[in-house]
Amino acid sequence: MRQLAGLSLGFHGQAGYKTGMENEKAMIPPDRAALAGLVRDARNLVAFQQAMGIEGYPASPELSRFLCPATEKKTATPVPTGERRPRRPVAAPVTSASSLADLRKELGDCQRCARHEGRKNIVFGEGESGAKLLIVGEFPTAEDDGAGLPFQDEAGELLMKMMGAIGLDRPDLYLANLVKCRPTDGHEPLPEEIAACQPFLLQQIAAVRPKVICAMGGLAAQALLHSKKNLLQLRGTWHKCQQIPLMPTFSPVFLLRNPEMKKAAWVDLQLIQKRLATFASR
Repeated sequence: MRQLAGLSLGFHGQAGYKTGMENEKAMIPPDRAALAGLVRDARNLVAFQQAMGIEGYPASPELSRFLCPATEKKTATPVPTGERRPRRPVAAPVTSASSLADLRKELGDCQRCARHEGRKNIVFGEGESGAKLLIVGEFPTAEDDGAGLPFQDEAGELLMKMMGAIGLDRPDLYLANLVKCRPTDGHEPLPEEIAACQPFLLQQIAAVRPKVICAMGGLAAQALLHSKKNLLQLRGTWHKCQQIPLMPTFSPVFLLRNPEMKKAAWVDLQLIQKRLATFASR
């Protein structure tokens, strides 16, 4: 038996197990056959993760969010009679900016959502049009907020090591985030905040015209792919955003807290390296 994140999961050899399952299916009712198939799939998934060198999943809030995305609805706070709830800023429509400079000018001193409250700087992005790889993180850190640039802290150092391992440097990259402001309390982006900022991100992608996009973190991947699947389901497989190949993977912040997941992230980076190589050979 192998102990994974507090759960005891046994694994039998795939060939021997499949034979056992076939014999078992012959003896169980049809309504239990589906359950048996799920068990088989779960065992095969564990085998795949073990083959990549993953010995377990850490018990952390970040992983819990990947595995079980929050679906609870917030209870509305009663508004006393005679008082008015402050109106939310309305996101202005985004026009088709022709360049990154035009888009930054249109963004202006953005107050399209509540995340602008308490920010020091808008973290628009860093890089040039024509970058090979566009990286989309989730939201700015305190260091990013102070500098006005993405990936400025220890996570940024890890990111550059990751990129260097697949032969990329700063000039090859365009760095951005799903949202561009860090509020005073540093909370994760809410759906309405993502909705206000995402049109600008999509325009950035159109202006940069990268060969490949890498969505780092579950929120970034779900927003760009319009998916409710968690990151563990999305990563390791190619998707498309605006007809551009997109690979989801773990964020550097997550990897710093959970270094045992770096092996899985390395698999994703190698896929990116191979895809970029196909463009270079054309």
